[in-house]
Amino acid sequence: MNQLPVLALRDVVVYPETVVPLFVGRQSSMAAVRYAQEMSGELLLVSQRQAATEAPERSDLYEVGTRANILQMLSLPDGTIKVLVEG
Repeated sequence: MNQLPVLALRDVVVYPETVVPLFVGRQSSMAAVRYAQEMSGELLLVSQRQAATEAPERSDLYEVGTRANILQMLSLPDGTIKVLVEG
């Protein structure tokens, strides 16, 4: 079984076979995206139960997510990342 980096999403659900731009700003989330890009380019997108949770734990996430491929990644001037993913 493959292990993928997990990206916790706030107020968004990415479905299979959809292309979605995501803006990533949390340090842990940016690290997950960068790691995924360096490895296979795949990550697991899972929505948070409460968007206000700053450092979500496993129990703060829904049980079902979407395996996604990184299509494009761009570092923005404010230090965040814009990543285009396909579920």
